[in-house]
Amino acid sequence: MMKKRIGILTGGGDVPPLNAVIASARAAASAENIELVGILKGWEGALEGNFIDLASVPIDPAIGGTVIKSSRLNVGKIADGPSRILENLQKNNISGLIVIGGEDTLSIAFLLPFFPQVLIAKTIDNDVGQWKKAVAESAPEQILNYFTLGFPTAAEKISSFVSLKEGLRTTAYSHERIIIVESMGMQAGWLALSSALGHPDFIIIPEFPLEYEYFLDRVLRKYARQKHLVIVVAEGARWPGSSFILAEKDEIEAFDHPRFGGAARALQERLKKDLAGYFPTRNVNAVNPSYLYRSGAPNSLDHHWAQKLGERAVQLLAARTEEPIFLSMEKDEAGFFIQDHPLAEFQLIGDLHRFVDSRLYDPGEFRATEKGLKYLREILREIPFDNSYGIRR
Repeated sequence: MMKKRIGILTGGGDVPPLNAVIASARAAASAENIELVGILKGWEGALEGNFIDLASVPIDPAIGGTVIKSSRLNVGKIADGPSRILENLQKNNISGLIVIGGEDTLSIAFLLPFFPQVLIAKTIDNDVGQWKKAVAESAPEQILNYFTLGFPTAAEKISSFVSLKEGLRTTAYSHERIIIVESMGMQAGWLALSSALGHPDFIIIPEFPLEYEYFLDRVLRKYARQKHLVIVVAEGARWPGSSFILAEKDEIEAFDHPRFGGAARALQERLKKDLAGYFPTRNVNAVNPSYLYRSGAPNSLDHHWAQKLGERAVQLLAARTEEPIFLSMEKDEAGFFIQDHPLAEFQLIGDLHRFVDSRLYDPGEFRATEKGLKYLREILREIPFDNSYGIRR
């Protein structure tokens, strides 16, 4: 009798715990006497029939990236794309699929509504999920998918990058610099917000357009007191009127996103011009860690839950789930747990797009609220605040 076969693919930007999901899924499949088939380069591999047997592929769950590679292919823009994928899956006797990706990758599952799939959200943007307001003051707020895979590791990095104990604050103080650090985040400011646990002076996120003159006044006032600043700006930050601080619209990709990268540099140039009358601006600097956020090994939280999600995905497909399932990371008083949600609960992927709102971020102060800090402290350690260099909260 032929072994049951299920496929696994990773799409979109890589994140550190992907190999941990794949390794765990392979082990769980072996325990169920199921063959796990790797689909190379995400939906592109599914479209082209580029499959491999993962049984003998070396997979180190502690190494970042994805052993089966990734791509950004919008199947919806390809003639007969979904039917070609289904034909390839059926031709290779693949009866179920584990799809690991961000919003764009997971959106393709809506084009294959009757093929068994288990969806696992991964993105350092942390923007796949829902944050529902409480129906009553005494009721808890509902968070569907408390965090996405990759976010805990990236959040830990940015909070370290901006801190005094571990990062850029020391050189900012020593040379009286203004250092502007860019975070990833095209439309949602979760990664920039997470820098709050490293205590930057200002955080700028896409959800709240930057009122520049007000911000400039705040910069002048705080620099006058402190003689150095650390500012975090998300790559997708905007001016009023919704224009991006910087985006290359001539490089729009498969899912119609412009190419980002350079918001910190653009803000640096504007501040240098406008601060020139107050002090020498040679030490207004921009830093973009860019792909460092998504590179390297996963932290312990990412690694642990990646393994659990991979195992759960195989269990669901082994049990012959007939409809696509979205796996959500949820939390109660006992801690984190995995919850299964039929994809039919959501009409389109936009129902699973989560933004930062004023409950978590104070646009007047350019910082996380107490509720925002409480949310973040459940995911990553806070670097202790230290005012030995005259840092002001």
